[in-house]
Amino acid sequence: MDWYSWLSKTSLDQTLIYEYGLVFNRNELQKEDLIYFNHEFLLSMGIIVAKHRLEILKLARKERGGTISSSNGLSRLVLAINKTKKLISKNFNKLSFHRASTHLALSELKPCPTQWTRALTKLNNNKNSVSWV
Repeated sequence: MDWYSWLSKTSLDQTLIYEYGLVFNRNELQKEDLIYFNHEFLLSMGIIVAKHRLEILKLARKERGGTISSSNGLSRLVLAINKTKKLISKNFNKLSFHRASTHLALSELKPCPTQWTRALTKLNNNKNSVSWV
């Protein structure tokens, strides 16, 4: 696809149109990939300025006929799953380390009587001292 011609329909500066066209070509995007365009997708390719992403998304929406495709929802789901995977893997090491340190700390504890043990002892002593008159 000729991304330069396509992006020329936006109000972006010519140098940005050329730059973003190169980005789309380097990522081997085709016209049918327009349905997957969203802010996160464009940002992941290096289009940092939000206004530029908006201009591209408006043009992509016009190209699709103004409808929001269900596959766009699917791409959001895939992005959410990927983010969740990253968060889980990022925090897994912390969790493993926390469990290991907790295990060591618990094994070093010395047994001591608890409040319940003391309370039961008092209760038994009181029962034995009650006199039935």
